[in-house]
Amino acid sequence: MKHQELISFLEIISQGSFQKAAQSLNYAQSTITAQIKNLEYRLGKELFIRDRRKISLTDAGRRLHNYARHIIDLTVEAEEAVRNTPDLTGSLSIGAAETITTYRLPLLLKKIQDQAPLIQISFKTMSDKAILDSVRAGTLDIGFLIEPELDLPFAHIHRICDEPISLYATTDHELANRPLTEDSFQDHRFLWWQEKWSYRLLFETHMKSRGIPLLKTMEFANIETLKQCTIAGIGIGLLCDIAVEREVADGRLVRLDYDLNISMSSYFFWNKHRENIKALNYFVETSQRYFSGQGDQHSDSETSLTT
Repeated sequence: MKHQELISFLEIISQGSFQKAAQSLNYAQSTITAQIKNLEYRLGKELFIRDRRKISLTDAGRRLHNYARHIIDLTVEAEEAVRNTPDLTGSLSIGAAETITTYRLPLLLKKIQDQAPLIQISFKTMSDKAILDSVRAGTLDIGFLIEPELDLPFAHIHRICDEPISLYATTDHELANRPLTEDSFQDHRFLWWQEKWSYRLLFETHMKSRGIPLLKTMEFANIETLKQCTIAGIGIGLLCDIAVEREVADGRLVRLDYDLNISMSSYFFWNKHRENIKALNYFVETSQRYFSGQGDQHSDSETSLTT
């Protein structure tokens, strides 16, 4: 079995399709298909059940899944042992929500780059489900999410800090600087993420439970565009507080006086079966120290090993 064939095998499981796996790995779909056919030929078993709507693993595919990630990890470990280098090497694949990538990670990555420059890190901005599925499948080493809570039987979890979610508008908006109720939002437009992030879903549930139909909305694929359109007065932005600290400080945006009653936290997590990877362990340990040292808001960020 070839190393790249196993990587493609795991990526198909993670992405749920050959096409998405090819896009994620920057391959032509024909290349991914050929790799899996070669793998199936050598094993003498079909690995996937294919139909028009989805793919699923055969019994043989499920058995291979249990070994594929270990084979890849052992290959990396063997290469490091043969090199016998005192420097920390390896590659890490990390999936994260854009807010965490942009506002929580740059200084951490700078620290890791300075201390372990030979570790190669690849970042992907992904949906919540894709991050969870990819860490479970082993095609991502580490996932970062903003969730109300996180309990993953397959992963070790580290809580970073609270992530308050609020509604924002321009300082001259008619709803600014006064207490609001649900009725205050009638006929106003809301701006939010295109992806079904957890806090968007919670907000929709919150408003609908109070009888407020969300008839006017606008979706965005990245946080900067969402912020700029909120600043332009197009509507009310649903945003993490950390994402708009600068805009609030310089008077371009104001937090509306309305309690969403949504409790969110940021987390990072990694698959329990990958504890022997040196680069991964270094990233985890460095991240734990970094986030715990950022102030009182991180003082309770202890490692939680789920069962």
